[in-house]
Amino acid sequence: MLSKLCGIAQVAPMSKQPLIEQLDKAIERILANPDDAVPSTDPEVASLLPIAHDLRDLPNAEFKANLKADLERMAMATAKTTVNIAALRLGFRTITPYLLPPGPEFDKFLKDVFGAEQTAWHEAGPGRVHAEYRIGDSMLMVGIGSGTKMPAVLTVYVDDVDTTYHRALAAGATSAYNVTESYGDRFGVVQDAADNFWIISKYLGRDPILAQPQLNTITLGFSVEGAARFIDFLKQAFVAEEVVRYDAEGQVKHAKIRIGDSIIGVGDAHGPQSCRSMIRMYVPNCDATYEQALRSGGKSIAPVNDRPYGDREGGVEDAWGNQWFMATPIK
Repeated sequence: MLSKLCGIAQVAPMSKQPLIEQLDKAIERILANPDDAVPSTDPEVASLLPIAHDLRDLPNAEFKANLKADLERMAMATAKTTVNIAALRLGFRTITPYLLPPGPEFDKFLKDVFGAEQTAWHEAGPGRVHAEYRIGDSMLMVGIGSGTKMPAVLTVYVDDVDTTYHRALAAGATSAYNVTESYGDRFGVVQDAADNFWIISKYLGRDPILAQPQLNTITLGFSVEGAARFIDFLKQAFVAEEVVRYDAEGQVKHAKIRIGDSIIGVGDAHGPQSCRSMIRMYVPNCDATYEQALRSGGKSIAPVNDRPYGDREGGVEDAWGNQWFMATPIK
């Protein structure tokens, strides 16, 4: 209350009411209806009332918090357009899927089916390995033996869908959808031993609504309940942009969303949600991105800190159970 800031504690000699009480009552009257005439008060109190009128119009705490969030989103958007993510971590884009297979045989699956090139292999403890792979122009991170199960949905663009699809089956995957042509793609879907779904695709360019906007070899997909709300979260947390979106019957049938220099796919789930993803994000300022994700409804699962492997990193889980680990290499 303004009276406490002003520090008025004395009592007028000729008044039965302390000055501080007179000021409180006058301020309450101003806040309730600034156009009403304020009853006569002690001259010392009256001299302070114009200040109360001015302070009444100042922004409240919620407005200032929202303004701060908007300014930080603008700063993140500016950084996104001016910083080359590959300059932060060579070969990586903003979004990198992090897969969690139970055993090292997954290494052979990636190499045999997709011709993956292993670029890193680090022992992370007994039976645990952190590995990195390049497939086409995209990167994958793999945490072998983590004991955590978070199957993802990935679209992989290849030159020969049928051959790659049958290689996946020969490598131990099971068919989830036979090769067909739809939505402007020729594609087939397989499920690997870690329950990840691989949509093996080739864009045919026959559907202008779902036209592929500069897609990379690997595109991470999200099938969630409440896809429209999920897209709003992405916009607020990561300054995401809708590239293409097709809604029907109150649901998001198909959307492609740009985050930084990456594209992801989003759509409403049909039936119970079964897939959650772990995502590695390279961003210019992980502290700012982490705080923005929390303000947008995310829950902290790893406070921002400098990691021994050379990244400053923090992790947030969204309302759908996806885990976003935001990192900036330590210079």
